[in-house]
Amino acid sequence: KKVLIKIASTWEGIQAAKVLEAEGIHVNMTLLFSMCQAIACAEVGATLISPFVGRIMDWYTAKTGTKYVDGKNDPGVESV
Repeated sequence: KKVLIKIASTWEGIQAAKVLEAEGIHVNMTLLFSMCQAIACAEVGATLISPFVGRIMDWYTAKTGTKYVDGKNDPGVESV
């Protein structure tokens, strides 16, 4: 009851989580970078969703060229 299986929030991982949770095996979804991933994980009944807050900011910076020096308006922090 105290063990969570850590699974990447890829399409395949989310499908595996659906099967495992239906069988009573609890999962922790990781490698989560977007709201659509979080919603998909929630829809399959994942016990825990673990976004990578720092990685979200890295991705956002790479895609937009915007760099944050402090935590204000950090897209990773805003995501949670």
